[in-house]
Amino acid sequence: MKLKTLVIAGLASLSLLVAGCVEDTPQAASQKTTQAAKAKAAAESVKIASNAEIENIKKRLELTSKPGLLGYITLLNEAGQPIYYTSVKGKVTSGSKRLTPKVKRWKIDRGEWNGSTLGPAPSDEGTWGSSSPYIYFWTPGGQYFQWSGKYLYSDRPMRLRVDPLVINVTSK
Repeated sequence: MKLKTLVIAGLASLSLLVAGCVEDTPQAASQKTTQAAKAKAAAESVKIASNAEIENIKKRLELTSKPGLLGYITLLNEAGQPIYYTSVKGKVTSGSKRLTPKVKRWKIDRGEWNGSTLGPAPSDEGTWGSSSPYIYFWTPGGQYFQWSGKYLYSDRPMRLRVDPLVINVTSK
């Protein structure tokens, strides 16, 4: 049933795309309106039911948005060996995340717009920007860390078979 609905919505979208390449005559405009109404009805009938991917995203957002969240991180070298283990206060965050979007600006000297009026949407966490080569976090003791390598994060303490070079045991 879902596949059938998606196929109908896809065909309706394709027909609108093709119709946009034809000159607008009164008959073509009427046909476009009818096709647009059919496409809208098909799109509104598509309901995304809950699935494992959606549930995972919801659970991660609920977990990482908890005030006072305490997590645990193991920083790894390039070979995957643990070199540092500590607790984390709050969430591990990507270094290029921002609270505001990048704004397209006018080229004042030429009076030109250098981008479209449509911009990027914020992430699920309400931030803009992509993941970058580093992350940052704070320990419960307030110590700031920035890391540009591999890491393993958990909301529960981890037991490692290989001891990390450094273990930071902090208390709240």
